[in-house]
Amino acid sequence: MASYFYVSFVPVLLCALFVIQASEFSHSKVSTNVSCIGAEREALIKFKQELTDPSRRLCSWIGEDCCKWQGVTCNKKTGHVSKLDLHNPCDGLEKCILGGKIHIAPNKLKHLKYLDLSFNNFSTQKIPESLASLKKLEYLNLSNGGFYGDIPHQLSNLSNLRYLDLSSGWLVHSLKIENPQWLSTFSNLKYLDLSNTYGLDTKEWLSPISMLSSLEFLRLRGCGLEDVPASQHVNFTSLRFLDLSYNSVNSSIPLWFQNISKLEHLDLSNNDLQGIFPAVILENSSWLRFFDVSGNKLEGELLKNLSIFCNLQELHLGYNKFSGRISDIKGDALICGQSNLKTIDVSNNNFNGHLPNQFGNFKDLEILDLSWNSISGPIPTNVGQLLSLRELQLSSNKLSGNIPESIGQLSNLEVMDIGDNQLDGVVNELHFSSLTSLTSLYFWGNELVINVSASWVPPFQIQEIFMSSCKVGPKFPNWLRTQRTLSALDMSNASISDEVPYWLSDVLSDIEELYLSGNMLSGKFSQIIGKKMPLLTLMSLSRNNLSGGFPNSLCMSDFLSFLDLSKNQLSGKLPQCWRKSQAYLHWILLGDNQLNGQIPNSLCYLEGLELLSLHGNGLNGVIPKCLLKLNLEILDLSDNQFTGGIPQFGRHSQSFRIIDLEKNYFTRDIPLELCHLPNLQHLSLAHNNLFGGIPRCFNNFLQMWANSTFYPYGGFVSGVSIMVNTKGISLEFTKTLLYLFSIDLSSNALDGQIPEGLTRLARLQNLNLSQNKLIGKIPLDIGKLRDLESLDLSNNKLSGEIPPSISNLDFLSRLNLSYNNLSGPIPSSNQLRTLVDQSIYCGNNGLCGAPLLKVCPGDEHNNMDRPYGHNTSEDESNEGNFVLNWFYSGLGWGFAMALMGFCGILHINQSWRTSYFQRVDRIIQKKLLLRMITMLWFKRAFQFQLCN
Repeated sequence: MASYFYVSFVPVLLCALFVIQASEFSHSKVSTNVSCIGAEREALIKFKQELTDPSRRLCSWIGEDCCKWQGVTCNKKTGHVSKLDLHNPCDGLEKCILGGKIHIAPNKLKHLKYLDLSFNNFSTQKIPESLASLKKLEYLNLSNGGFYGDIPHQLSNLSNLRYLDLSSGWLVHSLKIENPQWLSTFSNLKYLDLSNTYGLDTKEWLSPISMLSSLEFLRLRGCGLEDVPASQHVNFTSLRFLDLSYNSVNSSIPLWFQNISKLEHLDLSNNDLQGIFPAVILENSSWLRFFDVSGNKLEGELLKNLSIFCNLQELHLGYNKFSGRISDIKGDALICGQSNLKTIDVSNNNFNGHLPNQFGNFKDLEILDLSWNSISGPIPTNVGQLLSLRELQLSSNKLSGNIPESIGQLSNLEVMDIGDNQLDGVVNELHFSSLTSLTSLYFWGNELVINVSASWVPPFQIQEIFMSSCKVGPKFPNWLRTQRTLSALDMSNASISDEVPYWLSDVLSDIEELYLSGNMLSGKFSQIIGKKMPLLTLMSLSRNNLSGGFPNSLCMSDFLSFLDLSKNQLSGKLPQCWRKSQAYLHWILLGDNQLNGQIPNSLCYLEGLELLSLHGNGLNGVIPKCLLKLNLEILDLSDNQFTGGIPQFGRHSQSFRIIDLEKNYFTRDIPLELCHLPNLQHLSLAHNNLFGGIPRCFNNFLQMWANSTFYPYGGFVSGVSIMVNTKGISLEFTKTLLYLFSIDLSSNALDGQIPEGLTRLARLQNLNLSQNKLIGKIPLDIGKLRDLESLDLSNNKLSGEIPPSISNLDFLSRLNLSYNNLSGPIPSSNQLRTLVDQSIYCGNNGLCGAPLLKVCPGDEHNNMDRPYGHNTSEDESNEGNFVLNWFYSGLGWGFAMALMGFCGILHINQSWRTSYFQRVDRIIQKKLLLRMITMLWFKRAFQFQLCN
């Protein structure tokens, strides 16, 4: 047995030894003389000791052979450390970063050629000057390493450097180039990236860089460049990649760009470049594959000849002023035959005309974005030939006609955006027949009719649907039941008049944006949001017939930012379950429902709340004081049953812009804390039971001053509306609410005088102080309210004269001063002459002058300067001589001879003459008296009717 074991084992052992020996021999051949040099190993260990390594990336740095450590590479012949690659391998994530201090011993690692410390966090130090002693360094990458301060100019000693990347992230501008001249020393440099560093915002930045004749890659993205010199001699003969995007260059494009003949990638996007783009740059760049000048102010008709884009793969012209007719592209324009273009983005320009019938030449096209232009006409039927297309963006143009059914053949299409056009017609199953990849569908803002069968099952699993203003109803679309990846649904104003389907809450379980407003949906609100929607951010269900109360699941959506349930039939109390974790909730609109009860204190947990609209409900009680600590901008609690005093707005937060508390049961004085709201634009406390005076400090509303800087609300959303009593009627302000300046304190019991300081609010458009008990005079400087359009001071106890400065209100279209104790003449001006309604001044018996018929003392004989048409004295004189005027005007030339004969008889016979004139005098006096009595009666009756 033993002999058998020996006989069988020895050959196996010998074979194993042979294999091991062969393996070792082979290994030694590959890495001849490769072993870690002790001095370099010690330098690396000291380097590691200065670092922080929370993820233990450098756990392999143990043992004698440092050439086997992770990130360390040695020269295969000499054994010297030649490469140190410690970049963050986790795509920049925190979990893999290195930190601490960089301590490199250049005298120990002097053979290092490659150093990469990118995407770590060395934020505690500057770039070490010792790196400049690594004379053999060819590759240096410190990008996004967290370094700060000046980039050491000593790096210019690295004469062998071919790759230099010192770029930073978007919001990090911590590295500075004090003097860019030292950049000219890198004669061997091929790659240079200084993105998001600063210090290059001088006219001298180009001179040193243009001396780098070997440079192939140059990226100066986001460096604050303000100028690209036009006359500069540039030697970029080797340059293939140039990125100057996201700077502030506000000049035209220099012609020296056309000399960069080897350029493959040109990105000048997001600057302030102006003028006509020189097409010669494209004509001379046969190697160009990527071209991006989007986000500038460039002009010209670049699309007139597509042959200059023959070799391009990506074309980005968006957000400029390029113009011309898209339809000018002729069939022979593509002299290169098949186009290589994969991306065409010419959005947000001034292109017009019809879409060309030439899509068959773009077989490789993946992205087509023509949105936000003035392109008209139909969508060509051959759009279905773009079989590689992934995104079709045609929104916000003037396209008309039907959507071609051939669009349903684009099996690779992921995004179809044809919203905001003038398209009409029917969309059926054929339009979607092969759209298996479709994830986003935008039909909004057209007059399309969606006509698919109730049993239709779409070939796609869609994520975003925007069909507002299309005719989707009257039934709720049953095909939505098949969708399981829905994140955004907009079918507002879609003519749906149906019961909420029982399955809808399941489909919406992962919804982020939901818009179903402006339909006739009925049923319980809980049928829509009955279950938890953890990803919900925006919800608008306004203007429906939804009923019931609020499910607690609404409080479980921590990402919810906008909630609009206004103009429904919701009942019950407001939710009590609001939580601090709902920090993103900024807008709540629940107006015009049937809610009751009090505002819950839990609403104060919503620290990010900016807008709260609860108008038109049956809410009662006092307003919670904690609500005043929120940074609200808009608060509308009007038309409810709230009691107590007006809250002391301004005591804590001063962010309020609109406060509407009208039509409640508030009592007491107006709190002085309101004067601490400098941004206030609209204040309505009308129709309450307030008493006391108007605070004199109301002139502290700085936003209403003439010389104040006006900033509309940030992030203002549609759907917000405020009812304002102005110009004698109640008007609803929606989009124009941003620019409304109004104060309404009407229908209270306020007393005292109108503060003179109110005249400081020059931007005020509406001032309503009617139906109070105000006394004293109208402020003399009322004319300083130059923007005033409506002024109502009626039904008070104001006295004195109307200030002459009221004539300065050039925009005044509504004025009511009735039922006060005003006296004296009514001022006149061109604008006041248009306000001819006498009811403006009713109930002020002491007033006189036009448009009233009461003549002011001293004006009886003043016939020259009377406004409103006829002169009053002249009219009265004409009325007094009515009979004589009639008598003489009735005499014709045919009676001239008879008159002369009759007068001759009267001249001869004295008794006849005396009797005749006595009779005529009596007739004239009787008719004149009757005429004057009749006219006076008509005047009094007409005035009485106007005032009542």
